[in-house]
Amino acid sequence: MDSEYIQFIRYKLQKRLKRLNTSDHQSFRFTMAQVWSFLQQNELTKGILDDLELRSQNLENFGDETLSGNPQVGTTESENDSICYWVCKKCATSENDHYSTIGFNLNQGGNLNDGIEAFRITYLEPLFDYIDEHLDDKRMILALLRKFKHRCEWFRRKDLFDAFTKETSRGEGNLASRLYEYLHDQGVQFQVEPQSASGRIDLISNQTGRDRLVADAKLFNPERGQDKGYIIKGFRQIYDYTRDFNEPFGYLVIFKLCEQDLSIPTQHQESSVPFITHNNKTIFLLVIDIFDYQKQSASKRGKLQAHEITPEQFVKSLDEPIPGAQPPERTSFGPSPD
Repeated sequence: MDSEYIQFIRYKLQKRLKRLNTSDHQSFRFTMAQVWSFLQQNELTKGILDDLELRSQNLENFGDETLSGNPQVGTTESENDSICYWVCKKCATSENDHYSTIGFNLNQGGNLNDGIEAFRITYLEPLFDYIDEHLDDKRMILALLRKFKHRCEWFRRKDLFDAFTKETSRGEGNLASRLYEYLHDQGVQFQVEPQSASGRIDLISNQTGRDRLVADAKLFNPERGQDKGYIIKGFRQIYDYTRDFNEPFGYLVIFKLCEQDLSIPTQHQESSVPFITHNNKTIFLLVIDIFDYQKQSASKRGKLQAHEITPEQFVKSLDEPIPGAQPPERTSFGPSPD
């Protein structure tokens, strides 16, 4: 997934918000149910909302109180986001027109359409703003990582490869440090290798809010044993880290150090950065090719050999139990977003 794909999702969100904004009291309930279904079927928006629900379990009673006739709003932006989520979820999944009662109480009377407008302004629009802002956070991180990939492949390839070959025993750490340095220069504050329940993660941002960056770096170099199995193991680690740190998104940066290609054919071919979603955790896999090709002309390199890792192979690793830990739930690959 990249910035263009996220912009595509943002466009779909805007269309559905427009549909809600133009619905009257006769069609609003059905439209809201359809929009909520879209939010649950799209893996990005579902991941964001599921993460919000997990963080706001203690505020569900505010949603119930709102539906009972006593509209609630948060005293902080974070609290209000959570209340908006619970109110919208309960209204969208109910067969009753709770939004009419809520709107009537917010508007202190008036007609049904006025009440719907009050409901939209108080609960729907803040929730859509929350989703949009979190999409933008992911777009920023992906844009930085893609820029780092281009910088390595276009301008630093030989230097990075030479640095690796001179000290192969520390190759992974040295290349990872280049990533840390770049992100630091871009203003991302982070910690390196904090302890988690699953071991040690390379990088997690210092932020204590909802937008912490969980990332790890691995090498792909089959001749030295860093083969497909090694990458799959790295995927398992970053997935476990997202669970340990309660984050919906993780990033696995793969430095390719061999002539053979590494292919990750995910279902979202419109995305230039492959990603896999499992149990509402989305893992992005960014491959950076820094192999120093001796024959600069692509036409003289011969037939390119490729190593392929499928989404099923990645997910299968998550079903393998860890000693002393409960096995993860199974997953299913859903359809692409509409």
